[in-house]
Amino acid sequence: MSWYIWLIVAIVCFIIETFTVEFTFLMLGGSALIATGVAFGTESIVWQVLAFSLAALVLILFARPWALKKMNPKGAAAGNVYGQVGKAARTLTGVDERSGRVKIGGDVWSARSVGGLIPEGSDVVVVQIDGATAVVAPRPPQP
Repeated sequence: MSWYIWLIVAIVCFIIETFTVEFTFLMLGGSALIATGVAFGTESIVWQVLAFSLAALVLILFARPWALKKMNPKGAAAGNVYGQVGKAARTLTGVDERSGRVKIGGDVWSARSVGGLIPEGSDVVVVQIDGATAVVAPRPPQP
């Protein structure tokens, strides 16, 4: 197998990775680049496939989990919305069990309280995200 075929495989893997963003095809593309380098040194298909296989195994088992952890340290279930849990907020209106508005960081959210009325201008903490609504509780006093 010639080096250019491995290079084409690498480019196709990188293109697929732009649509999946799971780092699997990125690792396979990297492995194909390693196989491209081996193909420059030898025409033996056995060595090329062996280099691709070993590189893919190492990259998928070790580099992929590291990359996934660096990109999303809270895990797959936590995106931007669920990352709001635990953050401090300030009420913009009175917040009760049914409705209200809070400001979390620079964003205004619909909100409801865990229990009871929380007056406007109070410091609260986000305890849960329910759809597009932040469930808040009064922030405990800081010692």
